[in-house]
Amino acid sequence: MAVVGFWVANVLIGVGLFFAFAMAVGMLRFPDAYTRLHAGTKGLTVGAGMILAGIALRAPDAAFALRVVLVGVFLVITNPIAIHAVARANYRAERARRRLVVDDYGEYLERKRNA
Repeated sequence: MAVVGFWVANVLIGVGLFFAFAMAVGMLRFPDAYTRLHAGTKGLTVGAGMILAGIALRAPDAAFALRVVLVGVFLVITNPIAIHAVARANYRAERARRRLVVDDYGEYLERKRNA
């Protein structure tokens, strides 16, 4: 059973590294801030989650594994919220607004201002 856990942990870490690499490529290749933020969010949330799951499986004791799982839960909860705040600040700074094809948030803000 220890051998299976070892290989499952290594596969999880490998998949997490793939997502981290894909995140780096996406951050370099995507054309605008919003798609780059999307790549960063998915890469960090899934990549770090997989890596932390692999580390938790290879943990020497349960207390260490619990701490690793808590760090993973913290990342999964806070990363999308932080990236949403960055995207909203970018939108309000009007840096990428003219390139948007659909602007539902702008319509919402306009309705809110007029109400």
